[in-house]
Amino acid sequence: MNWEAIIAIGQIVGALAVVVSLIYLAREMVEHSYLAELYYRGIQDFQSLTVGDLVRLSALMYQLFYIFRELYFQQLDGHLEPRLWGPKETVTRDINAYPGVQAWWRFHSHSFNKEFANYINQLRQTAKPPRYVGKPVEDQ
Repeated sequence: MNWEAIIAIGQIVGALAVVVSLIYLAREMVEHSYLAELYYRGIQDFQSLTVGDLVRLSALMYQLFYIFRELYFQQLDGHLEPRLWGPKETVTRDINAYPGVQAWWRFHSHSFNKEFANYINQLRQTAKPPRYVGKPVEDQ
């Protein structure tokens, strides 16, 4: 087996890990409705959360941002087609528009490597006002 084949297998495993992480996060939010409620409260008003809620929200946000980071590097390495990356980047930008996410990021961005942190900071500059759940999206 040559190195290119080993690298390709590693990249496939990495991509599968991202998909499994997304499924796991979605399942947790569905099965544990308090997490969905906490997430919704936290992205709107980070400062209003109790210490326990801040810890729980941070665990969720770390998981979400680690997924974003993995997707970001997968597309940089050419393993995620532009037609698949575009919608992921839009979701990342939209989530970063929420004031609670921005507050969380200010406290935790140092936990990520500089290249990814710079990418998120650039996305935040182009983010439109957040679209809150339950409000229709206007036609573009």
